Amino acid sequence: MKKFKTRRNKNQIKIIIVIILFLVIFIIISFYKNTNSYKNLTNILLNSFDENTDKIKLSFLTSNLDNLFNDYSFYQRDEIYQKNKSTIYLYNTHDTEKYKDNKSIIEATTFLKNNLTKLGIQAIQEERRTSELVTTDLSYYDISRTFIKDVIINNNIAYFIDIHRDSANNTTIKIKDKNYAKVMFVLGLENKNYLKNKSLLLKMNDYLNKNYPGLSRGIYEKKGSNVDGVYNQDLSSNVILIEIGGIDNNLEEVNNSTEILSLMLYYMLGD
Repeated sequence: MKKFKTRRNKNQIKIIIVIILFLVIFIIISFYKNTNSYKNLTNILLNSFDENTDKIKLSFLTSNLDNLFNDYSFYQRDEIYQKNKSTIYLYNTHDTEKYKDNKSIIEATTFLKNNLTKLGIQAIQEERRTSELVTTDLSYYDISRTFIKDVIINNNIAYFIDIHRDSANNTTIKIKDKNYAKVMFVLGLENKNYLKNKSLLLKMNDYLNKNYPGLSRGIYEKKGSNVDGVYNQDLSSNVILIEIGGIDNNLEEVNNSTEILSLMLYYMLGD
Protein backbone atom coordinates (compact mmCIF):
# COMPACT_ATOMS: atom_id res chain seq x y z
CA MET A 1 0.00 0.00 0.00
CA LYS A 2 2.84 2.41 0.82
CA LYS A 3 4.54 1.62 -2.48
CA PHE A 4 1.29 2.32 -4.33
CA LYS A 5 0.87 5.68 -2.58
CA THR A 6 4.48 6.56 -3.29
CA ARG A 7 4.08 5.83 -7.01
CA ARG A 8 0.77 7.72 -7.10
CA ASN A 9 2.41 10.71 -5.45
CA LYS A 10 5.23 10.60 -7.99
CA ASN A 11 2.72 10.50 -10.83
CA GLN A 12 0.88 13.49 -9.35
CA ILE A 13 4.14 15.43 -9.10
CA LYS A 14 4.93 14.60 -12.72
CA ILE A 15 1.51 15.76 -13.83
CA ILE A 16 1.93 19.04 -11.94
CA ILE A 17 5.36 19.61 -13.50
CA VAL A 18 4.03 18.90 -16.99
CA ILE A 19 1.12 21.33 -16.44
CA ILE A 20 3.54 24.04 -15.30
CA LEU A 21 5.75 23.45 -18.31
CA PHE A 22 2.78 23.67 -20.65
CA LEU A 23 1.79 26.98 -19.06
CA VAL A 24 5.31 28.33 -19.59
CA ILE A 25 5.29 27.21 -23.20
CA PHE A 26 1.83 28.72 -23.71
CA ILE A 27 3.16 32.09 -22.55
CA ILE A 28 6.04 31.83 -25.01
CA ILE A 29 3.71 30.80 -27.81
CA SER A 30 1.59 33.88 -27.22
CA PHE A 31 4.45 35.89 -28.70
CA TYR A 32 4.43 33.86 -31.88
CA LYS A 33 1.65 33.73 -34.45
CA ASN A 34 3.04 31.10 -36.77
CA THR A 35 1.39 27.70 -36.36
CA ASN A 36 4.56 25.82 -37.25
CA SER A 37 6.32 27.42 -34.28
CA TYR A 38 3.47 26.17 -32.09
CA LYS A 39 3.89 22.63 -33.40
CA ASN A 40 7.64 22.73 -32.90
CA LEU A 41 7.33 23.91 -29.31
CA THR A 42 4.61 21.36 -28.51
CA ASN A 43 6.65 18.49 -29.96
CA ILE A 44 9.71 19.53 -27.97
CA LEU A 45 7.67 19.60 -24.77
CA LEU A 46 6.04 16.23 -25.42
CA ASN A 47 9.38 14.64 -26.23
CA SER A 48 10.92 16.02 -23.05
CA PHE A 49 9.18 13.41 -20.86
CA ASP A 50 11.12 10.17 -20.49
CA GLU A 51 8.84 7.34 -19.40
CA ASN A 52 11.70 4.85 -18.97
CA THR A 53 13.60 6.88 -16.40
CA ASP A 54 10.47 8.30 -14.77
CA LYS A 55 11.98 11.80 -15.10
CA ILE A 56 11.36 15.02 -16.93
CA LYS A 57 14.20 15.84 -19.31
CA LEU A 58 15.02 19.54 -19.31
CA SER A 59 17.44 19.53 -22.24
CA PHE A 60 14.96 21.41 -24.42
CA LEU A 61 15.39 24.45 -22.22
CA THR A 62 18.96 24.81 -23.48
CA SER A 63 18.20 23.97 -27.10
CA ASN A 64 19.49 26.24 -29.85
CA LEU A 65 17.17 28.94 -31.07
CA ASP A 66 16.84 27.24 -34.45
CA ASN A 67 15.78 23.95 -32.86
CA LEU A 68 12.88 25.70 -31.16
CA PHE A 69 11.84 27.78 -34.13
CA ASN A 70 13.17 26.04 -37.24
CA ASP A 71 10.66 27.80 -39.48
CA TYR A 72 12.48 31.08 -38.72
CA SER A 73 9.31 33.10 -38.13
CA PHE A 74 10.89 34.84 -35.18
CA TYR A 75 9.35 37.31 -32.84
CA GLN A 76 11.13 40.62 -33.37
CA ARG A 77 13.98 40.87 -30.88
CA ASP A 78 15.82 44.02 -29.80
CA GLU A 79 18.30 42.73 -27.24
CA ILE A 80 21.38 42.69 -29.43
CA TYR A 81 21.39 46.14 -30.88
CA GLN A 82 20.07 47.74 -27.71
CA LYS A 83 23.20 46.54 -25.95
CA ASN A 84 25.45 46.86 -28.98
CA LYS A 85 24.59 49.52 -31.54
CA SER A 86 26.70 47.77 -34.15
CA THR A 87 25.48 46.86 -37.62
CA ILE A 88 26.25 44.11 -40.14
CA TYR A 89 27.27 45.36 -43.58
CA LEU A 90 26.51 43.11 -46.58
CA TYR A 91 28.00 43.57 -50.02
CA ASN A 92 28.99 41.67 -53.18
CA THR A 93 32.40 42.12 -54.77
CA HIS A 94 31.27 39.87 -57.64
CA ASP A 95 27.66 40.96 -58.01
CA THR A 96 27.05 39.20 -61.36
CA GLU A 97 27.39 35.66 -59.97
CA LYS A 98 24.25 33.57 -60.46
CA TYR A 99 22.79 30.26 -59.36
CA LYS A 100 21.29 27.32 -61.25
CA ASP A 101 17.88 28.99 -61.54
CA ASN A 102 19.50 32.16 -62.94
CA LYS A 103 18.95 34.00 -59.67
CA SER A 104 21.56 36.54 -58.62
CA ILE A 105 23.92 36.58 -55.67
CA ILE A 106 22.34 39.94 -54.85
CA GLU A 107 19.05 38.13 -54.10
CA ALA A 108 20.90 35.74 -51.79
CA THR A 109 22.35 38.73 -49.96
CA THR A 110 18.88 40.21 -49.58
CA PHE A 111 17.72 36.93 -48.03
CA LEU A 112 20.49 37.15 -45.46
CA LYS A 113 19.60 40.75 -44.67
CA ASN A 114 15.92 39.85 -44.19
CA ASN A 115 16.74 36.91 -41.93
CA LEU A 116 19.03 39.07 -39.83
CA THR A 117 16.20 41.59 -39.50
CA LYS A 118 13.89 38.83 -38.24
CA LEU A 119 16.37 38.27 -35.42
CA GLY A 120 16.46 41.95 -34.54
CA ILE A 121 19.90 42.53 -36.06
CA GLN A 122 20.41 45.74 -37.98
CA ALA A 123 21.88 45.11 -41.44
CA ILE A 124 22.89 47.34 -44.34
CA GLN A 125 22.97 45.96 -47.88
CA GLU A 126 25.19 47.75 -50.37
CA GLU A 127 23.20 49.15 -53.29
CA ARG A 128 26.14 50.11 -55.48
CA ARG A 129 27.31 47.52 -58.05
CA THR A 130 30.97 46.77 -58.64
CA SER A 131 30.11 45.53 -62.13
CA GLU A 132 28.90 49.00 -63.05
CA LEU A 133 31.96 50.77 -61.64
CA VAL A 134 34.88 48.51 -62.50
CA THR A 135 37.43 49.90 -64.97
CA THR A 136 40.78 48.85 -66.35
CA ASP A 137 42.40 50.80 -63.52
CA LEU A 138 40.37 49.34 -60.67
CA SER A 139 39.68 45.70 -59.88
CA TYR A 140 36.47 44.37 -58.34
CA TYR A 141 38.11 44.23 -54.93
CA ASP A 142 39.40 47.78 -55.35
CA ILE A 143 35.79 48.91 -55.89
CA SER A 144 34.36 47.01 -52.92
CA ARG A 145 37.25 48.37 -50.86
CA THR A 146 35.94 51.89 -51.44
CA PHE A 147 32.49 50.68 -50.35
CA ILE A 148 33.88 49.43 -47.05
CA LYS A 149 35.81 52.64 -46.41
CA ASP A 150 32.70 54.70 -47.10
CA VAL A 151 30.45 52.73 -44.77
CA ILE A 152 32.96 52.76 -41.91
CA ILE A 153 32.75 56.55 -41.67
CA ASN A 154 29.14 56.88 -40.53
CA ASN A 155 28.38 53.46 -39.05
CA ASN A 156 29.52 51.22 -36.23
CA ILE A 157 29.98 48.00 -38.19
CA ALA A 158 30.37 44.70 -36.37
CA TYR A 159 30.97 42.56 -39.47
CA PHE A 160 31.63 43.34 -43.13
CA ILE A 161 30.38 40.34 -45.10
CA ASP A 162 31.23 39.83 -48.76
CA ILE A 163 28.76 37.29 -50.20
CA HIS A 164 29.86 35.12 -53.16
CA ARG A 165 28.72 32.06 -55.08
CA ASP A 166 31.39 29.42 -55.62
CA SER A 167 32.08 27.87 -59.00
CA ALA A 168 32.19 24.38 -57.47
CA ASN A 169 29.77 21.46 -58.00
CA ASN A 170 28.16 19.17 -55.41
CA THR A 171 27.49 21.91 -52.90
CA THR A 172 24.09 20.71 -51.64
CA ILE A 173 23.45 18.96 -48.34
CA LYS A 174 20.26 17.69 -46.71
CA ILE A 175 19.80 18.37 -43.01
CA LYS A 176 16.58 17.32 -41.29
CA ASP A 177 14.75 16.79 -44.61
CA LYS A 178 15.73 20.25 -45.86
CA ASN A 179 18.20 21.05 -48.63
CA TYR A 180 20.91 23.62 -48.01
CA ALA A 181 23.65 25.20 -50.09
CA LYS A 182 26.98 24.46 -48.46
CA VAL A 183 29.00 27.45 -47.34
CA MET A 184 32.72 28.13 -47.28
CA PHE A 185 34.85 30.84 -45.70
CA VAL A 186 37.72 32.36 -47.69
CA LEU A 187 40.80 33.73 -45.94
CA GLY A 188 43.44 35.84 -47.67
CA LEU A 189 46.92 34.90 -46.47
CA GLU A 190 48.60 37.92 -48.03
CA ASN A 191 47.18 40.14 -45.31
CA LYS A 192 49.93 40.31 -42.66
CA ASN A 193 47.30 40.33 -39.92
CA TYR A 194 45.39 37.35 -41.34
CA LEU A 195 45.61 35.40 -38.07
CA LYS A 196 43.11 37.82 -36.50
CA ASN A 197 40.71 37.19 -39.38
CA LYS A 198 41.29 33.46 -39.07
CA SER A 199 40.42 33.47 -35.38
CA LEU A 200 36.96 34.85 -36.18
CA LEU A 201 36.40 32.43 -39.05
CA LEU A 202 37.33 29.50 -36.84
CA LYS A 203 34.63 30.48 -34.34
CA MET A 204 32.03 30.74 -37.10
CA ASN A 205 33.11 27.49 -38.69
CA ASP A 206 33.02 25.71 -35.31
CA TYR A 207 29.46 26.95 -34.71
CA LEU A 208 28.31 25.50 -38.04
CA ASN A 209 30.16 22.20 -37.55
CA LYS A 210 28.67 21.77 -34.09
CA ASN A 211 25.09 22.63 -34.95
CA TYR A 212 24.81 21.75 -38.66
CA PRO A 213 27.44 19.13 -39.50
CA GLY A 214 28.33 19.12 -43.17
CA LEU A 215 26.96 22.56 -43.97
CA SER A 216 30.38 24.22 -43.90
CA ARG A 217 33.07 23.28 -46.38
CA GLY A 218 35.62 24.83 -44.06
CA ILE A 219 38.05 27.72 -44.42
CA TYR A 220 39.81 28.08 -47.77
CA GLU A 221 43.14 29.87 -47.38
CA LYS A 222 44.34 31.58 -50.54
CA LYS A 223 47.49 33.32 -51.70
CA GLY A 224 49.76 33.49 -54.72
CA SER A 225 49.38 34.43 -58.36
CA ASN A 226 45.99 34.88 -60.04
CA VAL A 227 44.20 35.39 -56.70
CA ASP A 228 43.59 38.55 -54.69
CA GLY A 229 45.16 37.13 -51.55
CA VAL A 230 43.84 39.90 -49.29
CA TYR A 231 40.11 40.29 -50.06
CA ASN A 232 40.08 43.61 -48.16
CA GLN A 233 40.55 41.72 -44.91
CA ASP A 234 43.46 44.01 -44.10
CA LEU A 235 40.91 46.77 -43.44
CA SER A 236 39.46 44.93 -40.46
CA SER A 237 39.73 41.55 -38.76
CA ASN A 238 35.94 41.42 -39.15
CA VAL A 239 35.88 41.48 -42.95
CA ILE A 240 34.44 38.09 -43.90
CA LEU A 241 34.18 36.46 -47.32
CA ILE A 242 31.53 33.73 -47.49
CA GLU A 243 30.82 31.51 -50.48
CA ILE A 244 27.16 30.43 -50.31
CA GLY A 245 26.53 27.44 -52.54
CA GLY A 246 27.76 26.77 -56.06
CA ILE A 247 26.60 26.63 -59.65
CA ASP A 248 24.22 23.72 -58.99
CA ASN A 249 22.28 25.34 -56.15
CA ASN A 250 18.93 27.09 -56.45
CA LEU A 251 17.75 30.12 -54.52
CA GLU A 252 15.58 28.13 -52.11
CA GLU A 253 18.60 26.12 -50.93
CA VAL A 254 20.59 29.33 -50.66
CA ASN A 255 17.86 30.99 -48.59
CA ASN A 256 17.83 28.01 -46.23
CA SER A 257 21.55 28.53 -45.70
CA THR A 258 21.16 32.26 -45.07
CA GLU A 259 18.75 31.39 -42.27
CA ILE A 260 21.49 29.36 -40.63
CA LEU A 261 24.06 32.08 -41.25
CA SER A 262 21.78 34.64 -39.60
CA LEU A 263 21.62 32.42 -36.51
CA MET A 264 25.38 32.04 -36.57
CA LEU A 265 25.79 35.82 -36.63
CA TYR A 266 23.18 36.19 -33.88
CA TYR A 267 25.28 33.81 -31.80
CA MET A 268 28.52 35.65 -32.62
CA LEU A 269 27.07 39.04 -31.64
CA GLY A 270 25.71 37.60 -28.41
CA ASP A 271 29.05 35.95 -27.70
